[in-house]
Amino acid sequence: MSATFTDRLAAAVTLTIAGARHAIPGGAVERIELELEPHGFTGMLEFVLQDDADRGGGFTDRLRSAFLSRAPLAVRVELAAVYDQAEAVKRPEPLVLSGLATRRSTLELQLRRSADQPILARRYRVWLADPAQVLWSQHFPCRLYTRASLADLIREQLGDEIRVRFDWPEADVARPMLFLHLPVEHGTSFYDFVFWYADRRGAQFTHDYAAADYQLRGGPDAAAEPLALFGDDIRCVELVVPPTPAHGVEVCNTYAESARTAAITHEYAAAAIRHDHLMRSSIGQEVDERVDLEKSRLKLPMLEAELTFGRMPVVRLVPGGTVRLSAGDRWSEASALVGTTWRVRRLSLRAVVPARPLDAALQLDSAAYEIALSARLVDSGDARPCHPAFRHPRYPGFAEGKIVSAKGEAGDKTYQVYRNETSSLDEYTVALPAWGGQTVSAPFIPYLGSGNVYVPSYRDERVLLALDLDHARIERLLVWRDGAALSMDVQGEHILLGKSQTSNTSINHVYEDDRPVFNVARTSKADTELIRLSEGALLLRVQEKEG
Repeated sequence: MSATFTDRLAAAVTLTIAGARHAIPGGAVERIELELEPHGFTGMLEFVLQDDADRGGGFTDRLRSAFLSRAPLAVRVELAAVYDQAEAVKRPEPLVLSGLATRRSTLELQLRRSADQPILARRYRVWLADPAQVLWSQHFPCRLYTRASLADLIREQLGDEIRVRFDWPEADVARPMLFLHLPVEHGTSFYDFVFWYADRRGAQFTHDYAAADYQLRGGPDAAAEPLALFGDDIRCVELVVPPTPAHGVEVCNTYAESARTAAITHEYAAAAIRHDHLMRSSIGQEVDERVDLEKSRLKLPMLEAELTFGRMPVVRLVPGGTVRLSAGDRWSEASALVGTTWRVRRLSLRAVVPARPLDAALQLDSAAYEIALSARLVDSGDARPCHPAFRHPRYPGFAEGKIVSAKGEAGDKTYQVYRNETSSLDEYTVALPAWGGQTVSAPFIPYLGSGNVYVPSYRDERVLLALDLDHARIERLLVWRDGAALSMDVQGEHILLGKSQTSNTSINHVYEDDRPVFNVARTSKADTELIRLSEGALLLRVQEKEG
């Protein structure tokens, strides 16, 4: 943004600290830098406040003490051009931003040295961003949600400063489980998670500048009536052709009983260049849904335009809004811009007050600025999401659980298999004490050893769960069963089967006098049977114990 112009702006700035509001006169605001994008904004404000009452002047800086405290600082900026252009049908609405400070500083100045009335002032600088970017980038939750929707999950993270509306049916679908795995040491925040989830599901998370909230949508917002952008507002235009992706996509289901690969391509895809997505599912519908999702995500870019302005536009531009340029609005009919509806993708503003005495015109509502203003437009048919760069969360996360079974009496080592009504697959139910005993499902499959050995996990057995975003599996077992461990002196191996101490079968191999001994013992209350193979002996014993 090297090209600049001079215009007068009214910047109404309000700072809120610990519930107290501090209004800054527009004439005191000497620098404004803003970067506005569909997902949110960042910016910097610089303003000067006089503080000369102790030296005989008429101004007191009431901001200093609160500004230098550790209390959070909220910033509201209302920015408007003072002089409307003749072509404007009505005064453009001001641009209003409500954000939170990310950094702040102050520089104490002595404006001039004079024996009769020295004047002091402070130059304040505030860096700001939209609330979700500030707060969620510091938010690293590890939480389990069961029988809840994505909208429920997000609502629990809102707090007082963030509001989100949902215009995406998938966000309201209750899921068996959703697991947030965002430990701070991995560096992926909840802000990253929201954009990662939206990106992988083909949705869009955007900031609504008019409503000062956010929206999670399944696709581009329904375009409102485009604003007419006047040709004289624009100094120059650069048309930009974004690079077309060279890759196609393949979805490969690796489930051995019904392996399947589906190719997704486009007319400009290069041969042999692709993005592969592996999955493993026995349900054909899940594969079809994944193929449809990848088709919707493979969007080709359309023409873009970089506008550099020569004056403040006669309409208010915000990311997500649409504009049109036409010959009737003093624009060349030969331009590629004419006849197309464009969506604003980015707006950049830098406004600086030229050098002046530090105490000049600080109490006015507006000031004259050297302004650099540019906008990136994209063809409104371009459905690609405009998300910031984000870190991917790391899955799985690991947590301890206990197997759930309703079979038998309390304390019995029973197991129970639950049939999933959707997939018709058998599953364990596992309770997680760390999150209030919520239960999740895990596949009922041979996790350890050979598929020839059928030894299901029993009630209350401690297991290590591997938790993905929306599914879980048993990673391994964590404890020996009571009575299964043997003394180290016998150097034995032991398999203990059955429900309890009084109803079980024990199979063990031990050493006595350094000679192997094999035992099979069955217990059913007082009734016991034993098969024992030792050096030169075979023992068969049936016994009913007394007491």
